[in-house]
Amino acid sequence: MVTSNEFSVPDITHADGSTSLENLGPVELNHPTQDIDGDGTMDTATVESDEALIVMTDTDLDGYADHVTVVDDSGEFAAWEFRHDENGGVRWERTDHGNLG
Repeated sequence: MVTSNEFSVPDITHADGSTSLENLGPVELNHPTQDIDGDGTMDTATVESDEALIVMTDTDLDGYADHVTVVDDSGEFAAWEFRHDENGGVRWERTDHGNLG
């Protein structure tokens, strides 16, 4: 399992399905441990806390997470994508949310 020190982020280990990531900023993915797309390159890491499972993926392999999914113990989940706008701004945008139950 990946521990929280694998990511250069504010304390994301306390996130749950309702936590907003809008102001999080870039998330450096230091040591991915899974190859989620099967291309032979490690691109994903997970953090497990007492409240949730957090999955972070670097789809463009630039060293920063592009996609984050949080699933908490109640079954609530949220998926977020890191976006760049034409003015050079960046933000996390929630792309999906709901409850698995």
